[in-house]
Order: sequence, then structure tokens, then C-alpha cells
Amino acid sequence: MKAKVNKVTIQIMHGDVYNAGTAGIAVQTNSDLELNETLLAKAGPSILRETALIGWCDVGSAVITGKGNLPDPIEKVLHVVGPRWGEGSERGKLAGATFECLRLAESNRLRSLALPPISTGALGYPLENCAKTMIGQVIDFTFEDLKALSKVIFCLEDDVAFEIFRREFSAQLNELKSNGDGKVQV
Repeated sequence: MKAKVNKVTIQIMHGDVYNAGTAGIAVQTNSDLELNETLLAKAGPSILRETALIGWCDVGSAVITGKGNLPDPIEKVLHVVGPRWGEGSERGKLAGATFECLRLAESNRLRSLALPPISTGALGYPLENCAKTMIGQVIDFTFEDLKALSKVIFCLEDDVAFEIFRREFSAQLNELKSNGDGKVQV
């Protein structure tokens, strides 16, 4: 499912960020910027060196590095630190993490960005709440004066997550249309 909101195409798709075909990919990490095994295996040690130089990232934020050995069209990797469910202010931290990914993509002139469902899974963030927060943040960001970012893809690896994000996206698009906010093309 995809729609254009203002000047940004937003898409919900099955799959992972590595295969989304975007210039930027967001991967989850912790505040120490530890790399997951998949990223390390695909990108190689250069990203490890870059994150070691950065050293730290607050919960609810993100940092950006090169792509290492990841294939084109990937240009940059955004390392995002989402909140653990139950730690307090989770929605605000998730919204902040999502916004920071979008801000970094725009400021680094990336035309497209792939996002996973941040903080779900091991961090326990409920999928419904995650979908509402992240999709809302992306839609809000389309109202900014964007010069580069023109496509955001939510990458969902299972049917349940895909269906939850699809439903929430549809609901938020319908609300935008009924309120007359922004330009929406489905």
C-alpha cells in the first residue's frame, strides 16, 4: 500500500530495510550503538568503526553513518535508539526517534528512507501504538519544507505487523482527507 502525502510517497511493504531499495535505511540499536549481527555481516567493520567514534546515542534519537559494504542504492545507515516499553515517555521517545531519522535523512539529502517498526519485538512496544506514532510522525514531517526526502517506506517482516501498519495508515489517510489537511493521493 502506498500514497503520496504532500510531496512524499509513503509506502507500507513486506520485507526488511536491506531490500527496500532506498538511499537510507534505519536499523535499531542501543545507546552504546552496538551493531546487530545482520548489519555487521552485511556492511562489514567500517560501520563498527564509525559507531565507535560516535560512541553514544540517547534513547529517542538516531545517528548516521556510511553504508560500509551494503549494496547500492543504500548510501547511509541511520542507527536509531527506540524506547523500551515501560520505561516512561515511550510515545514521545518513539516520535522523537522517528523524527530524528527523517531529519537526518533530509539533512543528508537522502531521497528515500526505509524504516522498521522501531522498539517492537524485544523492546516490547505494542505494534498498534508503534504504527500510530510512527505513521503520524512521518505524515507530520511531510508538511515541512523538504528539499530531498521524497519517499518513506515502512518495512514489515510479518503479516501481523504489515496488516496493523496498513490499517493505521489507511485510517490516518482517511482522517487527512476528511479534514482537508495536505494533499493526499492514493
